Amino acid sequence: MTRTRSLFAAALLALAVPAAIAGCGSDDGGDEDPQAVIDATFNNDEQVSSGVLDISIDASAGDQGSFTASLSGPFQGDPDNPTALPQLDWDGSLSGEGAGQSVDFEGGIVVSEDNAFVEYGGETYEVGAETFAQFKEAAEASAAQAEDSAEGEDAAASFQEGCEQAIEAQGGDPAACDFDIGSWFTDLTNEGTEDAGGTDSVHISGNVDVATMLDDISGLATSVPNAQGQVDEAQIDQAAEAISEASFDLYSGADDDILRQLDLNVSIDPSAVESATPVPVESVDLGLSIGISDVNEDQTIEAPSDALPLEDLLGQLGGLGALGGLGGAPTVPDLGGGAGGGGNSDAYLECIAEAGSDPDAAQACLDQL
Repeated sequence: MTRTRSLFAAALLALAVPAAIAGCGSDDGGDEDPQAVIDATFNNDEQVSSGVLDISIDASAGDQGSFTASLSGPFQGDPDNPTALPQLDWDGSLSGEGAGQSVDFEGGIVVSEDNAFVEYGGETYEVGAETFAQFKEAAEASAAQAEDSAEGEDAAASFQEGCEQAIEAQGGDPAACDFDIGSWFTDLTNEGTEDAGGTDSVHISGNVDVATMLDDISGLATSVPNAQGQVDEAQIDQAAEAISEASFDLYSGADDDILRQLDLNVSIDPSAVESATPVPVESVDLGLSIGISDVNEDQTIEAPSDALPLEDLLGQLGGLGALGGLGGAPTVPDLGGGAGGGGNSDAYLECIAEAGSDPDAAQACLDQL
């Protein structure tokens, strides 16, 4: 139950950060250098403020089990205020089986202008306008602070600029971001122009240089002081060897270089990981697809009607701490992962109340979660 609340809050926090982000084939666009397309896509400073997101994951481990997950729906941000919390209406599902057990879940989340809702089990539950207003204010203040720290740079930062801002916010060395994400992709082929998300897009296929990618990511991890755990180079090498396939298909808007779709296929050989417990599986296969359509087209997000208090859902799922009396002082979900519910969120709310409109103080309140 605590995990449910934590995931919900984490999703809203992530959304406060501005996005930087079978047709019929043709020869159009096929003469573009595939590396240039990759570079233009991942260094694109075009702001994406609205669209329809579609994410799916498929994983299988032979006869040991498999699962599929999806998340899809529209989102609408403010193109004139990239730090504003976007509105959205997303549906999610998860199904699978393994180790003699199975899971089958469907749900959704709606964020309107002044409230948030969770859809589960055929019912809709509301966070509450007061609680949501407090969370929204804190999330937007945090996003505004991050943007202020990048004063003098483009508001819609490139991948490297966004990386540097994130590392600096954690007290790390921004020099760790001085790598070329385009170098992660090899054996590139321009497959021509195809339809992706209703837009003519240049299709680039290739493989992922896993060793280079993991080396760059480990550099980011070690650059942050007091990071939990140390990066083991030997384990990174083993992980790279264990990935027997990592191929991708990228679709970049022919006119704007905005990523429209990214399909990634990975195969892992568990036996290549020396420290892993032996398992009767020759290969673990993973497929990930991320797509966005109707880019920067207006989306209409409607708040559900006749919603029940979110406390009702929390009670059904175990009652590990309610949101607090909706008729009394408003509270927020326990974001700290404690089983008691309420302790960390009470400290967080007290901190937010004292912070007022000071974004630095509001940012510091996250330490209470």
